[in-house]
Amino acid sequence: MSRPLIANLITGSPNRNHDYDFFRIRLNQAMYDAYGIKADCYNDYEDSAAILGCDMLVTYTSQILVSDRASAALRRYLERGGRWFALHSTNSVAGNQVLPKILGTRFLSHPPYQTFHVNVTKPTDPLLEDIESFDVDDELYCMENVTGDIETLLHTRWGGEAFGNMTFEVEDRPMMYKRKVGDGGILYLALGHANRPYDKPRPEYPDQPDHRGPWDMPVYKTLIQRGIEWAAGRRPF
Repeated sequence: MSRPLIANLITGSPNRNHDYDFFRIRLNQAMYDAYGIKADCYNDYEDSAAILGCDMLVTYTSQILVSDRASAALRRYLERGGRWFALHSTNSVAGNQVLPKILGTRFLSHPPYQTFHVNVTKPTDPLLEDIESFDVDDELYCMENVTGDIETLLHTRWGGEAFGNMTFEVEDRPMMYKRKVGDGGILYLALGHANRPYDKPRPEYPDQPDHRGPWDMPVYKTLIQRGIEWAAGRRPF
């Protein structure tokens, strides 16, 4: 039997503002179902040897401090052919000036949890084969396009008021994209919020509704499955 791929699954946040237990379960299950993948789980990016030694990287993080050493390891991993499947709040990077230049985007804000329409921007991409536009209950991420070279696969059109007293013009906003970095690259999927009532930045904040986002939608399960396959090198860039 051939050697299984080693995946680094990095999930977590110092703010505990998402249901990271849920994400670990679902993403581990997706990799298990993909067969031939063994996942090592981490809470941050600081094990540079593990990053450089893995075959694929899957992350769902938020506001994690990332050292210069870890940032350099991430870039080196990608440049030599590694693939990074990054979900939702991964591009919320706690003021880090290096990671957005690797990921391609930086999270700015989002309006309240709502239903919005997601359009298929590039239907010819193999990751989107047989996928049609869909409505989703989720956090609609507004991002800064830092590098200007992302290849948008899914988008929504939105403008309005968002948290932090921010106002955004009506425009197309990427919900899924790819970005080449050296011989490897990034696949980023902005969709996928989930929280329990007690998943909140500060314990004194009021409980919030339990949100599961798109995780039980067949189209989202397909996007996760194909994202895992892409990170494993089983789908073309």
